[in-house]
Amino acid sequence: MKKLVIITIAAITITLLVACGNTSNTTSHNPNTVKTEGGSFSVPSITIKKGSTITFVDDPNNGALHILIIGRNAQQESENGSPDFRGASGVRIDVGDSWTTPPWNSAGKYHIACTIHPAMNLTVIVTN
Repeated sequence: MKKLVIITIAAITITLLVACGNTSNTTSHNPNTVKTEGGSFSVPSITIKKGSTITFVDDPNNGALHILIIGRNAQQESENGSPDFRGASGVRIDVGDSWTTPPWNSAGKYHIACTIHPAMNLTVIVTN
């Protein structure tokens, strides 16, 4: 009986540790979070403070594959001061995944687009 209690406690402890250590790909504690829902962003624009990041979360139930770039209408554009989105390849976000940008260190107005969904555009306004 004592072995059964020890095994049960160990199993519960391991389960709790795994659950607490599991960082879900679809949640974010970043206040600057933008959801991708099907072929659109959850908001058309976002205003953030200089030095902040943006977390993109692809809905696991209504998501789609996205490749995010700096630019508009699925076309990459050079925008001085924007963080690197892995060069010409962009950032791939699969259904249920999330990705956090590098810090936006320059005040200004920037644009993010999806190469797969040409109408999927987000304006980023970075303030001092």
